[in-house]
Amino acid sequence: MNWLKNIFTKSTQKRHQTNSNSGKSFEDMYQDLGAFQYDKDGFTISYEDFTKRINWADITQLNVFKIDQMTIDRIDMEIVYGDKCFTISEELPGWYQFVLKTKEIFPKIPKDWDITIIQPAFETNYRTIYDKTNETI
Repeated sequence: MNWLKNIFTKSTQKRHQTNSNSGKSFEDMYQDLGAFQYDKDGFTISYEDFTKRINWADITQLNVFKIDQMTIDRIDMEIVYGDKCFTISEELPGWYQFVLKTKEIFPKIPKDWDITIIQPAFETNYRTIYDKTNETI
């Protein structure tokens, strides 16, 4: 029977450590820097096999939207820098502190975007919360 267990274990994907399966309380998740390290000029994100260093001044746009996951929505943020971009989600450890940090660094970001985007449910609600062409940091 061990051989069956070994086959099953090898055939299943490793589960990523996300906010929803971390076992932490909401307060602990909220305070956690997670995948992010900050300095005065920007941040480094390191998660699994992805590591990226971004300067705040290089960010040209921040776009937010929801992904319908059948029974729940997931909030995502697209970080655009120059002609490149990557997307993070609220499942990423450190999400809450990153959202707070972006509101601090880019004061024109609507302070309540993360609350207002949740309604109506199961709608994408795509919006640009920061556009460098309209602001300087």
